[in-house]
Order: sequence, then structure tokens, then C-alpha cells
Amino acid sequence: MNLKNNAWILSKSFFKWTWRKRHYSSTAAALKVPSINNHLSSFKKLKYPESMFVYCNDVAKDISDTISVQLAKKYGNKQIEIIEVNPGPCLITQHLLEKTNYNICVYENNYNVFKEYLMAVYSDYGDRIKINHGNFLLIWKFGFQDRMDRGDRVSKFLSSISTPQQPWNQENPSLKIIASLPNKKFINYLIYSFIFQTGLMAYGRPEFYFLLSPSVFKSYSCKPIIDKKYYKTQTILFQTIFDIELVKTYPRKAFYPPHISKSASKNVRFKELKEADDNYMILAKVVGRREILNSEGLTEDLLKPYWYFVKHHTLSRKNFVIPMLEQWIPDCGPHFIAQGYTIFTQFGDLTPPQILRLFLTFISLPEYNDSPFLNSMESRIAKLLPSLQNTPEDSIIEKSENNSSIDFGEFTNKDN
Repeated sequence: MNLKNNAWILSKSFFKWTWRKRHYSSTAAALKVPSINNHLSSFKKLKYPESMFVYCNDVAKDISDTISVQLAKKYGNKQIEIIEVNPGPCLITQHLLEKTNYNICVYENNYNVFKEYLMAVYSDYGDRIKINHGNFLLIWKFGFQDRMDRGDRVSKFLSSISTPQQPWNQENPSLKIIASLPNKKFINYLIYSFIFQTGLMAYGRPEFYFLLSPSVFKSYSCKPIIDKKYYKTQTILFQTIFDIELVKTYPRKAFYPPHISKSASKNVRFKELKEADDNYMILAKVVGRREILNSEGLTEDLLKPYWYFVKHHTLSRKNFVIPMLEQWIPDCGPHFIAQGYTIFTQFGDLTPPQILRLFLTFISLPEYNDSPFLNSMESRIAKLLPSLQNTPEDSIIEKSENNSSIDFGEFTNKDN
């Protein structure tokens, strides 16, 4: 197998290898579709769906088996709670309840459509399953509404979760969540939630099992240099906070709603990724980095400055490191030259750990507190929502096509 420069997703050979090595195994000659076709007509009309689910029993069983193995490595037979988002006909739910002793907290967006399936599972496992009506993937929207009117929608929505709020750096993740994501909105929300320490991330370090399109997986797993066209602000922030791992691939036709291909996939830049999105879904394991918050690195007080540091300097991947930093602190270049940077080093060439180290060096300079950096950050926040200056997390609400940063525009963007 030739994975040139590890740019796996730009090569068809990757998918051939992935299919052999990591694709689910099934003895069925064809996909087994449950008799739920009468419930699917409404989804076909949705050009930009806000939920997605598995409706192939073989695939659902393999996903549940794979996730069970992953969880058993860490938790053994311990009874834990899993959050499952938009299970649809509850195929993964049933297999997990049969195979494990885990409890499951379900959030279903289309409760009325799948009520009979939810009730059937509840009748068999009533003491181990909690059923909630609502779209967990839209928690970013509830948070925005709370900030606008000082409401408590998010806390009420998450009240069914039995896991108490826990420190980020504890040994095991506090949240275990399974979700099929139709777009990038929820992942962008996770970045925002961590940076501004609000919403879901207030419960502690998470462990996700996401089912993603190859293009979405590529956006958050790509590397500098070899993936220049994908490596954006969001990539850097995400990889600073989370580890992401490809576990398996599955056929796209096992998921509903169907994928809208070609011209409708405006954010997919290359033919190979368009074809991949038509044919595959990726099971990815995403875990919060335990060590990211510590006294020698990022602290909660430094999260917003780090966000602004990354956001401002990666508007263009061609921004030169030393000239950009000397705009804040004149003649600071020698500090960074001593660390191996040159006048030609660009931000787009640096990995997330390198950018984090660069930031920590920058804020350690004696001139940092008197530099215009902090005033610039505060000014930018104030300009975005001057009526809500007491909630600086609303700095998220802006739109930048070039840097794909955490913003409300990303959440409401209808493209994948």
C-alpha cells in the first residue's frame, strides 16, 4: 500500500486498504433494511438534515460490537452511562443493551417518528434506558439562546445526564457519547464549549464515537504541509483539545438520510473526497486531551487568549510567524529565532503542539502584559456583541470563510 506522505484520504488506495483492514465484516450478501421505510419519507425532503441514523441492522451490530470492545478496554464490566444521539430505529441501542450492562441515555430529535421503536426498547430495558425528546446536536443553538435572554435551556436539556460535573484532567473521561454527525456544527460547538468553558464541556472530559463523512473527518484530522488546503483554524483548535482516531469505515448507504452528492457538496474540494462521501462513513474515536489543562500549559484564564492567538494568526496559512508576533511586541524575534524559528517560518507549517508552545513563549515575554494583544482581543469581542459584553464567549458569533473558525456562522452553515 502506498500512502504517500500519509495523505491517506487523497488516495483511493487508502479506501481499498481501509476496506480490507478496518471495514466491518458481514456474512449477509446484502444490507438488511428494517421495515421502517414508511417512516423515512419525511427525511428525503430534507436538503440539510440536522440528524442522521443507522438503518442497516448488520452495520448497527458491528458498530455496537466495535464500540463495546473499545469501552471494555477501559471500563471492563463496570456499569457506565452512554449518551446516544438520534438513534432513529434504535438498532445500535438494542445491540448495546443486549451485549453490555451499560445504561443508555437517548436523545431523539424525531421522537414522534420513532416513538414505537423507542417504546419497544423501553419495554425490554426500562430500568437501563432514559429517553429524551430533542436534538442533542443542536445544543449550540440552545446555548446561544441562553446567552441572548439569560435562560437555562442547556442545563434543563442536559438534566437527564446522571454524570455529575467532573474535573477535565481526571483519569477516565466523564462523558461517553455516540452520534452520527450530518455536518460540522456539533464539532465546532465542542471547540467553542471548551474554549469558553460552558455547556457540554462543563461536565468534564468527553469520549465520543462519531460517525462522520470522510470530508468532515479530514477537516479535523489533517496535518500541516501535506494537507494545506484542509489545515485551518478549526483544525488547529480541535487538535489542541482532542485526539481523533479512525476506527472503521462503513458503507454510506447504511445511513439515513441519503448523502447529497456532487454540486450540493460545495465544501468538498476534491473529487476523491466527493466520491468518498458518496460511499463511506467513518467511525472515529474522539477523546479530550487530559493534559491540555495544566499549570505549566494552558489554564482556564489562557483559553480565550489562545483562541484569539490562533484565530488571528491563521487567517492566512502564509502569515509569517516572527513578523506577525513583532507587530504585538517589537523586536521579540530573537526569542523565537533561539527556538529554531526563522524569518520565513509560516503559521500554516506548524503543528498544533508547535503553535501552543509558540503561544506559551509569547505570553511569557515580559512585554506581553503591556502589549496591544490583550486590548485587541477584548476589543474584537466587544465589537461582535456590544450588548452582551459580560459574556465574551459570544465572540464566537462572526463569520469568516477563509479561516473556518469557531463561530455562529459555522453552526448555521448548511454545507457539510
